[in-house]
Amino acid sequence: MRLTRSMENYLEEMYRIRSHGIIRTSDLSAKMKVKPASATQMLKKLHGMGLVIHHPYLGAELTDEGRKLAAEVMRRHMLLECLFHEVLGMDLESAYDEASRMKHELFRETELALMRYLGNPSRCPHGIPIP
Repeated sequence: MRLTRSMENYLEEMYRIRSHGIIRTSDLSAKMKVKPASATQMLKKLHGMGLVIHHPYLGAELTDEGRKLAAEVMRRHMLLECLFHEVLGMDLESAYDEASRMKHELFRETELALMRYLGNPSRCPHGIPIP
């Protein structure tokens, strides 16, 4: 299944706020800095792909497959943050921003090599557990 950058970003953001059960469309649109109608449209696409369960007028929740893919995106992001901050010495904001751009292009074998190089970190530079 090939996801766009935008789809990956939505899944990742939903994964970050998932502990609240159903993620309200208004909360998601605010986090993504888009209009609620745009968030609803993306949720419908992701629902059609089996990655979220869309609850009209309420919001959405990740399916098992959606959670799996979101965790993969988030893991790539956090590993890149570790590399940029801990190895290259970039400040946290710059490391986050650069990881946000690069996470979409990281191959699985590169991710595994990065994990080995970094010693399989359990937390990102912000202290959040890496999935």
